[in-house]
Amino acid sequence: MTDILDPSLGGFLWVIAIGLTIVILDVFFETEILSIAALLGVSVYFSLLFDVDIKWRILITIICWLGVTAMFYTVWKRFITPLIRMGFSKGMDESIHSAVGATGEFRLISGKAFVYWNADLWPVDLDEDGNESADADDGRFKDHEKVTIKTVAHGIFTIKARPAATTETDSQQT
Repeated sequence: MTDILDPSLGGFLWVIAIGLTIVILDVFFETEILSIAALLGVSVYFSLLFDVDIKWRILITIICWLGVTAMFYTVWKRFITPLIRMGFSKGMDESIHSAVGATGEFRLISGKAFVYWNADLWPVDLDEDGNESADADDGRFKDHEKVTIKTVAHGIFTIKARPAATTETDSQQT
């Protein structure tokens, strides 16, 4: 068995395997601090493979850390993570679409429109243009008003007013 603490190529492969495992965990737990620490650990271990003065090891560590961090954000975060999430989060994406036709509560918080559904606040597109509405104070909906969810696209809801209850108006007229 290779001693991980001994700076050798076999130990370096173990460190890369451990670091890659931590980076993969980042996909599920979304804690970038673990990934950055794993990248730093791989960089420090890589610098130990060179038999040079300490100032050169520090320089090698910094250059390696900057390189793998740049690669992490350009390749891993842009391409690999979305592919993994598409494969594992299909059920989550499908469950949000069950909101269509459901009743929610319109919320106006700090001038932004939200709908409270399934114990969560979701952004609302009042203009139905695919983006969150910038003008939520137009008076179409009142805070805490019950609404019906029309569509869900990319986590943004479109809503419509619920029909007025005829039983309330009928009982007030008699």
